[in-house]
Formats: sequence, structure tokens, C-alpha cells
Amino acid sequence: MVSGTLMLTDLAITPISETLRNLSIDRRSGDLQVQSGRTVKTVFFDHGRIVFAASNLKKDRLGESLVALGRITDEEFNRASALLREEGRKRRFGDALVHAGVLDKNEVGRSVARQVDRIVRSLFELTEGVTAFEDRRSAIPLEYMVSLSVHRMLYDGIRLMTSPELVAAGLGDLDRRVSMVAITPFAFDMKGCPPEEREILEQARRKVTLRRLAWEPGGLSFARLRACYALLASGVLEDAERAADPAEQPVVQMETGTFLLSALRLQPDPSSRDAIRQELDDELERSAHLDREMWLKVSRNAPREELIKALEDKMERYHTLLDAAGDDEALKTDLEVILGRASAMLRLARQAPAPPAPAASAAPSEPVPANEARTADGAFAGAAQLEHLLLEGEVRMTVSDYANAVRVYEKLVDLAPRVAAHRVRLAIAMASYPRTAKQAEREFLDALRLEPNNADIHYQFGLYYKVMKQRARALAEMQAAVRLNPRHRLARAELEVLSPKDSALLNLKKLFK
Repeated sequence: MVSGTLMLTDLAITPISETLRNLSIDRRSGDLQVQSGRTVKTVFFDHGRIVFAASNLKKDRLGESLVALGRITDEEFNRASALLREEGRKRRFGDALVHAGVLDKNEVGRSVARQVDRIVRSLFELTEGVTAFEDRRSAIPLEYMVSLSVHRMLYDGIRLMTSPELVAAGLGDLDRRVSMVAITPFAFDMKGCPPEEREILEQARRKVTLRRLAWEPGGLSFARLRACYALLASGVLEDAERAADPAEQPVVQMETGTFLLSALRLQPDPSSRDAIRQELDDELERSAHLDREMWLKVSRNAPREELIKALEDKMERYHTLLDAAGDDEALKTDLEVILGRASAMLRLARQAPAPPAPAASAAPSEPVPANEARTADGAFAGAAQLEHLLLEGEVRMTVSDYANAVRVYEKLVDLAPRVAAHRVRLAIAMASYPRTAKQAEREFLDALRLEPNNADIHYQFGLYYKVMKQRARALAEMQAAVRLNPRHRLARAELEVLSPKDSALLNLKKLFK
């Protein structure tokens, strides 16, 4: 759909659950405004994820809801409100609570997530009104996006619906067969379900029609129809006649109950001196024998110009490190050692005799095809530049030159911002370099926004969180990877390590016995 186009639905005819579900399936970004009488609520989508919600009701505002829940006092509310007035409302209320020392950033994140969850769930109780969705880039900055599961919201929300007509409209054909999925797309505990849902799920271990699941002595039961709809829309039940396609399902979202970005960015950075020390130790070891393949990743048969370019790049990096070393004499001494090695090798490379010129009788070179002799803006030049950056980035990663690998991949992402694989490469390079490790999270998230159903990206993201000691998030990403690709061997192995008693994993083991 073209940006800015409006999509209208009537809440008396189309269940809000179907609107939310379809927006997620279509990976839409924009604002869904829901109006019923004088009440107006807005749900913000980003690539199919629900990332924020707002309401014109006073009780739905963050400050008022925190007071009502007893999380903050009236005096603390007034203090944060006064701070907002002083700054001309340039700050969000959550930021004002942090700035005033009332709550920390993590507590604000959890409170905002609960507020969004409450606003979205309240929409399922509406039986009249209108929705209007406007396609556009998400208005919510990444720092304020929350991380909640659309599947879980559908499950919780549909169970609040009171209209038999809307439930029937959402369910559709009652004579199609369904079955229970091996791995649910959100944290679902069958033991915590009401008795009628447990009975439905037990029956659905084999292929069975929705009509049979919703039947009780005397006819179809509204409570059982609603339960079937909640389980089906949320991905706990699936169509038994055809394999589920992740592209036709809502986005599998890591649910943390707080902001999408973790608290990593709030943790103190390792000192730049420590980062330099680690990089320097690696370079000292690699340059010890002046081995061009080991140190510079340049083939012994490569042209002299390629060797000179690699050495010049190395020396540029070493001079940057020398400037950053400050008054640390130990660092300076080691840097001067490897600078001397690079300088000596560069001098020898420049003094080496040039390769013989081609004989005058040699055949003239082939003319460059017109369609390839383009400027840097042309398709050929653009593709060649991308290929060159990919190769250079791979070389720098191989020799553990992570700082320059980050710079290379940043250029790559600037040239092709909508290619998820490029962002993953940048994220891995950032994660490998202490000074940019925390920034890698943003790149992983952007990659997943572009390709939410890519199990490998979820797996790589899980490894990142594991290394960064964010166990709950690492577990969530590995679960997402396995849900998207139950045969993902590496993700399954990590999932078993992170959560040996995880019910999803036990279901998976039964499936592949």
C-alpha cells in the first residue's frame, strides 16, 4: 500500500483481532486509530510489530496509571509533571520520572509495556466504532518502542470478546480441521489454561474440526468458540490441511515486557584503554613474523599495489591508536614496535621492482562495454562498490581488524540500507569490538525489522545476547529461531543449553523422535 493511504474498517463487522493480525502479517508500519464514541486509541506498528499505544482517556496515561497502581505517589507524580512544565514538554513523562529520580529506566520500560498491553487489550471489548490505519514510517523512536508479542496479545485479547457475531466472523469456516502446533509462537503454558481450553487442546493433538472442538451437549458453545478463536489466531492451533508459512503469520516477537532496546546501552562502557590494549595485543601477535597472509590477509601472489594498500591501511589504524593511547607509555611502546614492522615492510614493498610492462606488440585491451563504463551512481559501479566493501569487510574480520570492519560495513549499510544481511554483518563486527559492542543490538534489531522471519538472524542475535550476558533475551531469540525453523540445529542446541527444561524444547524433541 502506498505511504499515507488510509484503510478503514467497521468494528461492528470486522473484529479488531483480524485488523491487528493482518497488519502484523503484512509487516505494516504506521498508526492504527480506533474510535468508539468519544474514545480514541492509537496503536503504533513498526514492520508488523506493535511497538506503542496511546489513548485520550486520562486513566490510560502513564502517570495516572502508575499512581492508580500505587507505583508512584501523588507527590512523585507532581514532581515529574513540574519538570515537564519547566522544560516546555520537550521530555516524555517516563524520562521525567527517571530525571526526577522516581523510577529507573528499566522500571519505566516495564511500566510503559504494561500500559501498551492494557490499551491494546481494551480494544477487544469494543463492539462498535471505526478503525483507520495510515501507512507511514513508525513515529516512535527505537528507544521508546516496547517489546510485546502480537501472538500473546491476540490470545489474551480475544478471550475478552463478548460478541458471538464477531467471534464467528473471526473464526470463519468451522468445518476445517486444525491441530495443535509443536512449538507455540509465544510463551504458552497449557497447565495455566482454563479447563475448557485444556480439553480443546487435548482433542487438538489429532486433526479435528473447529466445530467439533466448540461443541458441547446441546450445541455450539460461545465460550468454546471464543477459546478456539483465541488459540487459532494466536498460533497455538494451526490449519491441519497445509503447512504453516511464517510469512502468513504475525511477526514472531521477542517478548521482554519492557523496551525493545535492552539495558545494555545504560551499562558503563569498557575503558577505551582496555579496548586499545586488546586490539594491540592481537596486532602484535599477528605482525610478529611479517607474514602478509597471516597479518594483512594478502595473498603471496597478489599485486604489489594490493600489498601497499593493506599496509597503508594498517599504518593509518596504528596512528589512530597512537593518538588515542594518550600518556600510556606501555601502549605507545608496543604501538611503535608494530608501526616499525609495518613501515619496514612498506618500504620494502615500494622498493621492489615493478612488473614488466606488456610488449608493444601485445593485443590492445578489450574496450570497456558502454553499459559497464558508468559513473559511481550507475548500476554497475554501485554493484561493484558493494562487492568491494563486502570483500574488504570479510578480510578485515578475518584478521580481527574489527574497528575498520565496522567502518566498512557502515558504508555498506549506507549504500544498501534495506538489506538485512548487511546489517547483520555490521552487528557482528560491532559486537566483536569492545567500543561498539553495545551498539550492535540496534543493528540486529534493524535487521530483524527487515526480515522478521529469518531464523538465522534470530540465532545470531541470541548468540550476541548470550555473550553480553542477557540470558532471558538470548533464550527468547533462540526460541524465536526454533519456532521459525524447528530443524535449526544450532539454535536447538543453544536452546537446550540455555533452558534444559523449556517446554517448547520438550515438544520439539517429541516431534523429531
